[in-house]
Amino acid sequence: MSSDKGIKVLRDDLVKRYVNIIFWLVLSVVVLLVLILMAGPKIFSDMTSPDHRFGDKPVPTAPDYNRRMHWAAWPDSTSPAERLPTGVTRVPVSQRKAAAFFLHPTTFFSKNHWVQPMDDQNTIRDTDFGTISTQASAFNGCCNVYAPRFRQSNTAGYQQGQDLPSIFNLAYQDIRAAFNYFLNEIGPDQPFILASHSQGTFHLIRLIMEEVDATPLSDRLIAAYAIGHSLPQALVDRGYLDIDICQSSLQTGCFISWDAHEADRQPSAWSEDEEKDLWNGESYSGFGLGQNICVNPINWRTDSSISKPKEHLGSLLETKGGARFEQSLGDLMVGTVSAFCQNSGHSNWLMINGDRSERLKPQGIWSLFSRNLHGYDYSLFWANIRQNAINRTNAYIDLQ
Repeated sequence: MSSDKGIKVLRDDLVKRYVNIIFWLVLSVVVLLVLILMAGPKIFSDMTSPDHRFGDKPVPTAPDYNRRMHWAAWPDSTSPAERLPTGVTRVPVSQRKAAAFFLHPTTFFSKNHWVQPMDDQNTIRDTDFGTISTQASAFNGCCNVYAPRFRQSNTAGYQQGQDLPSIFNLAYQDIRAAFNYFLNEIGPDQPFILASHSQGTFHLIRLIMEEVDATPLSDRLIAAYAIGHSLPQALVDRGYLDIDICQSSLQTGCFISWDAHEADRQPSAWSEDEEKDLWNGESYSGFGLGQNICVNPINWRTDSSISKPKEHLGSLLETKGGARFEQSLGDLMVGTVSAFCQNSGHSNWLMINGDRSERLKPQGIWSLFSRNLHGYDYSLFWANIRQNAINRTNAYIDLQ
């Protein structure tokens, strides 16, 4: 009997030890994942930074916008911006009433340079079959779409402190040259939409400030869809003279922005940080603390009203655009997304319902930690953006 008690005590002691080991292993993994998530931008920057400082090597040659190859989108049959989901009717180029100038997000991840060379074939492919196919294409119902290639920054450029202005000024020089080429191409009277995502939005807000706002071009602006870059209300209040935030679905000459986020998850610590490195008219030192802009891309309101799923016209199921220009972007998933502007705290996220279709959510193990829906800013609302761009264009034409 005493032997049995000894065995039981030994067994219980081993179980406790195993439980303690498992507990501390699980806790260590959780802590490690939390640290990785909180330090994510810095870790990613270190992993993608070239082995030299910007300026230590010659920068890639500037694009020549007389060459079709230096445009990711141009209104012709080879443009990835002409692609459509299954069942969406193509609007002939000749019937479109306006033009769109689109600036794509970061698609250059090489460590060989700080900025993209124009002959980088991997980046060209990823740009065309990714963002141009699935984002710029949202504007091909109203507009002939133009999207320049430019010496975009590697993602690590955002972490470069004193070198950041030099890195981003290089891209901006290209974009300004492309915009002037675009204006010459469409002529002196055609109205236009400006659109962008992420790094493209970083540059678009400066382009609007320097080239459009308070100039005759502002009279030709249908709307600016400057998406996915944590833009503060102060940008419009203090940075622009003639351009206001869009308050309704048919307002023209106005400014639209949002950042999508899971409504049923709290933002991570680093994603709540204030965006500091924005052009404010003098430098990339931003506008200081203040609430961000949020325009709901389903009901096109800025308040906290929740859009209804029946108002959701359709999401692209894939964030990648396939492997061929002639390939459909797939079926749209309709009536499953609702959204509202947070309207509390400075981030003012566009909150997305957690009970939408699982097919419209991040997949795999990282989906357990996903909060920010940055990569879904366009695809979740593709059909709503397309219809709104058509509606605003028609409203602009009717006012003339």
